[in-house]
Amino acid sequence: MQIQYDEDDRFTLDPPGSIIVIGAGPLGIESALYGRFLGYDVKIYESKTIGANLISEDNGLLPLLPDRTLSTLATKALKTHTESESLAFPVTISEWVDNHLTLLTQTDLLAERVLVGCHVTQIDLEPVELEDDDIEDDIPADFKLTYTTESGESHTDLAESVIIATGGETGIKLNMPTETPYLFRIGGQQVGKWEQNLSQGLQEIVRAYANLGGRPDLDLYRPCRT
Repeated sequence: MQIQYDEDDRFTLDPPGSIIVIGAGPLGIESALYGRFLGYDVKIYESKTIGANLISEDNGLLPLLPDRTLSTLATKALKTHTESESLAFPVTISEWVDNHLTLLTQTDLLAERVLVGCHVTQIDLEPVELEDDDIEDDIPADFKLTYTTESGESHTDLAESVIIATGGETGIKLNMPTETPYLFRIGGQQVGKWEQNLSQGLQEIVRAYANLGGRPDLDLYRPCRT
């Protein structure tokens, strides 16, 4: 499943619009962090645990250079959280998950916004009910996510935009076209080695938020001029 991007500037979402990110791997956390830097109301739903799909049985060494595991925004967030000028780079995948990804979810930007053990099974469109009948009915529908918890209970949640960052097959039933505006897929296509895939995923994050902001030039990863 490859979700397309619509560059029509009618389909924008101003902060603090609500966004749900599905998947708490590197790209899911980076997607949520990017949105929070822009002022969006972002939550992450993860069916297992943070970085679960990264952990191998033998907990092997990192499959990419240690200094390429974090974006510039993630590095900034961690330095602020730890009140440190430098960060220890991970050597193993486990260290990447524990010392970087998990710690990012505890920063001020993402604290209490990550729901683990919540498996999203279905996404529907939910029309927005307008209180004023005189308002023209051109407001796009919300996304209604159905998810189950570890105890087997079923719940729903609403968001104005959804970013799917689960890696390969999602297992999510989408009751809408994949090109639906405000619906994005990050990291769905693997292009090569880990470093290449992560780099492409970060570019997709930039594109998604540039789309939501209606600003093709929006790129928080671009180095600031001094």
